[in-house]
Amino acid sequence: MPVPRLFEVPSDQRERWLHVLSCLIGLSGPETRPALLAELTGEDLPGAEEAQTREAHPLGGAGVDVLVRDRDRRWVVAIQGTLGFETDALAGITAAHAALADQAERVIGVAITPDRKPSAAVAAAQAAGLDVRHKSWLRVRDWVQERPERGAAKGVDLVLLREAEYFLTPRVAELYRLEELMPTLAPALRPTLSSVFFDLNDISPAPHIATGAAGVAEARIGFPRTGDRSAEIVLDNGSLAVQLADPDLGGAFASDGGSSTLAIGEPSDWVRGRSGALAAARRLLPVAR
Repeated sequence: MPVPRLFEVPSDQRERWLHVLSCLIGLSGPETRPALLAELTGEDLPGAEEAQTREAHPLGGAGVDVLVRDRDRRWVVAIQGTLGFETDALAGITAAHAALADQAERVIGVAITPDRKPSAAVAAAQAAGLDVRHKSWLRVRDWVQERPERGAAKGVDLVLLREAEYFLTPRVAELYRLEELMPTLAPALRPTLSSVFFDLNDISPAPHIATGAAGVAEARIGFPRTGDRSAEIVLDNGSLAVQLADPDLGGAFASDGGSSTLAIGEPSDWVRGRSGALAAARRLLPVAR
């Protein structure tokens, strides 16, 4: 039986968030699971209490982050999430619906994004006739926080919800600190900004964000927040870079004699430079308490 990867913690920040949601759906009981699916889809789904959950399902290249199937094939829910504001996810939504068309009577897509209202990609998918619902990370966090308070959870469900709240509450708050900065970047780089931010935030939480004379088009996110400039995310009129106070990192990093800078022009640049950047950040930044 497909189950969430409870003991396999993804290194990718976006996958971590979806892993928490997948565990909530896949491991919760017959009260919490239907209620959560109803929150995500906006309707009560028959057989939701016995639905099967699969995490990180590839679908032949048209992947979904969480796939929830009705045992009687009346419906299938395809959850796709991003940590980027207003990203171009239309191709992924469309491909997932096409790949799942023969697996159930209904294919329900759920796009979870930071956007406070449905993104342009969700609106375009709906206009094309696809059954896609939007949910913000704010609302997901709020639901997780509210469920135990309503007295509707106990036992394993209560433990799962409390752990999910412990994970989501501070991270969602930090995510929305990026809300004004993201539009300065091309849509393809916005999820990467979140990835870089949370990779460094895990080492040194609650960084200082300072904007320049040009407003949010120029900004520096400094770790630690004391202003020591040990590690910084630099946004400069559409460009994204990571600067570390170590001049000898080499490789993809450019040195100015006092620090090393990794320019990120596309998501793969952070994938290649991530290991070296985080190793240096762990040396440079104080241990989080």
